[in-house]
Amino acid sequence: MSLWARWGVMGLVLLGGCTVPSIDEIMAEGSASIEINYTPSFKAGCIVMLAEDGANAANFVVQRFTGGELTRQEPPLVWRVVRREGWSSRAKVNITAYERACNEKEVDRAELDVELSAKKYTVSLVTPDEDGDGYVAKNGDKGGTDCDDSGPNAAKMFPGNVEVCDDIDNNCVGGVDEGLPKETLYRDADGDGMGTGEAVQRCLPVMGWSRRTGDCNDSNREINPDAQEVCDEVDNNCVGGVDEGFDKNWYVDADGDGAVSEASLVVQCQRPAGYMHRPPNLAFDCRDDQAFNTPGKTEICDNRDNNCDGVADEGFTGKGDSCTNQTCTGTMVCTQAGTALECSAKPPKLFYPDADADGDGDGSSSAAAATVCEGQTIPQGHVENLHTDCDDADPSTKPGAPELCDAIDNNCDGVTDDGLVCNGTLKRVYDYHLTSANQGWKTVSMGANGYPVWIAGTGGKLAVKRGPGQRFESFSFGDPVEPAPVDGSLPVHAQNCGNHDWMVSWVDSQGRVFLGGLGGWITLHNGDPNLYCGPGTTPPRTGNTPSLDITGMVGFEVGGATHIYMTDVGGRLIRWTLGGPITVLSDPGAGAVELYGLHGLTENLLLAAGGTVGGTAGRLRAYTGGGTTVVPHTASALASSDFATAVWMGAEDRACAVGEAGQAWRWDGGTTWTRGALPAGTDDFSSVVMRYDRANPLSPVNGQCYMVDLNSSRKLRRWTPFGWAKGMELPTFANRPMRDIAMNPTGSEFWIVGDEGRVYHYPEP
Repeated sequence: MSLWARWGVMGLVLLGGCTVPSIDEIMAEGSASIEINYTPSFKAGCIVMLAEDGANAANFVVQRFTGGELTRQEPPLVWRVVRREGWSSRAKVNITAYERACNEKEVDRAELDVELSAKKYTVSLVTPDEDGDGYVAKNGDKGGTDCDDSGPNAAKMFPGNVEVCDDIDNNCVGGVDEGLPKETLYRDADGDGMGTGEAVQRCLPVMGWSRRTGDCNDSNREINPDAQEVCDEVDNNCVGGVDEGFDKNWYVDADGDGAVSEASLVVQCQRPAGYMHRPPNLAFDCRDDQAFNTPGKTEICDNRDNNCDGVADEGFTGKGDSCTNQTCTGTMVCTQAGTALECSAKPPKLFYPDADADGDGDGSSSAAAATVCEGQTIPQGHVENLHTDCDDADPSTKPGAPELCDAIDNNCDGVTDDGLVCNGTLKRVYDYHLTSANQGWKTVSMGANGYPVWIAGTGGKLAVKRGPGQRFESFSFGDPVEPAPVDGSLPVHAQNCGNHDWMVSWVDSQGRVFLGGLGGWITLHNGDPNLYCGPGTTPPRTGNTPSLDITGMVGFEVGGATHIYMTDVGGRLIRWTLGGPITVLSDPGAGAVELYGLHGLTENLLLAAGGTVGGTAGRLRAYTGGGTTVVPHTASALASSDFATAVWMGAEDRACAVGEAGQAWRWDGGTTWTRGALPAGTDDFSSVVMRYDRANPLSPVNGQCYMVDLNSSRKLRRWTPFGWAKGMELPTFANRPMRDIAMNPTGSEFWIVGDEGRVYHYPEP
């Protein structure tokens, strides 16, 4: 008999909120307890359990949970299989999850052989449906049929959806915009009807594209092949020339003889005061400011055409010939006395690049010296002769620089922190409660003086280190209480914050941690082993919009009040007044903006990072007046699909932001952010902090930004105001995505957390 044929038979005993026999009564009859864990986002599917008598398959019971019931239920489900009259003492149990309905795609299954003798069993089903469209994410040869279950466009991508022209695989058939009519188009960024670049085949409608090509400046709609050329220093008509057909040469006739000085040439459209065009067929004046350059004068070697015959210093053979002094090229010129010739070139000088302006040039083997001959311009950012700097993007690093406790070789002697007592090095922390492979740490926060340190992650994982020399304590949901820790750590505290995925955190002056996570969950824990979290809640909804994932958090304590500011993926700015209300301060509307980071030094100026959906605007923005006013900022980017993911303020007018595809921006107090060059070998950046000693505004470390990414290259990257400095190698086994970094302002202590229990600390003994 199939599983479907058995659904009409009496179901299992489900222990939940209804009235059922006591545990003792059930256990006396003989039963088994089965705890079924499944992905919490699985709300629109079906879970079916079949239990067969181990001795007679004709004896069986079936129970199923459909989408309506799962919507009201949080995992785990608990079923009890009760031994019935005529049953043996063992049963075979089959638990299956189906996509959408009980007769559709099977996404995961668990089978077990149970004893009906008060035994307890646990199974887990992998059933992710993060976008809530009823289709489960693919998982190798198991899983569902959803081709994108958690990306920014996940809600638009599921099997059976209608394919539309939006550069997205709407129907999950493996193609983008398939079946839609396409045309040959060219990029037309300035909207003047003329495109440029390579031809592409795209469906319509598509804004910013043209069927015509040939535009030579696609950022100015006034410049295209149909425009008329005018004298304005611009190639208006795209013919490859500037101001063709206009005489732009202007000269001065200083001595009033009607001949102009060739050296006085000014090239521009408008006539400068006192200038004129060169008269037709009239040679240039050989010296327009001296009376002795007159035809018939005796010629001497003085670099002048004394007789104005068109030849200077005739009679001095070899004058003007090329000559070389080492690598500098010159010509044979008159001596000071005017009676002989000599080479005009002097020996060259060597200048080395000094990007960080610390007075020491780049000492790397790839840093080539600039050979500067007399009369040539010294390259900007170069110093003469000196080139021993081991990191020319870091002004705190060069030979002779004072060594700092910052895990950097400041004095370029090849040793980090030498001669200092820094209480440790950069290493991985191996405390008992940190290193499990199922601990996906997503956020780390430090108290104002460095401690306590709280880390949190998915599945309700939460741990705290209360001070130096102490081990982390676990307040994690689901961590086993046995066996007891073997490294001296305390056992797991029972008082956890529930099974929520925590993504952001902030620690107040009392050492309490505030947490925000997926589904809009927020809470706080005061670190008391005898108290649970509280209150656990979600921000208010807007209309019928569900609570959205919390992505940014920063807090302020002013006048006895604690205000927690948060951002979510819906682009909202939310304020939680501890002991008071939770208020949505800014809401751009559903689907308009997504925010992924928030930071500030005061409530009067908060910076947020994210992006507008499908556009380049809104990556970075400011909130003033306690979050009541939104100030849009401008930031360049590679593509509209690349979002900013994190932001950090070091001072009132200094901040860094990072984003996807290795992008990083710097802010100097205005409304425009400058993007730096892309570093090599970088995936999406996930977190950033700025090193800024506000008590020492001239410190060379100020403005250095530390960031981690989702790459497995084991790098802690540093971006200074002068470029990408040498990254720090994280210890062995760091080859997992890093999710967050916390640092004190001087960089003398920092923590990094990531996937599969990765936690790193400087300085770690």
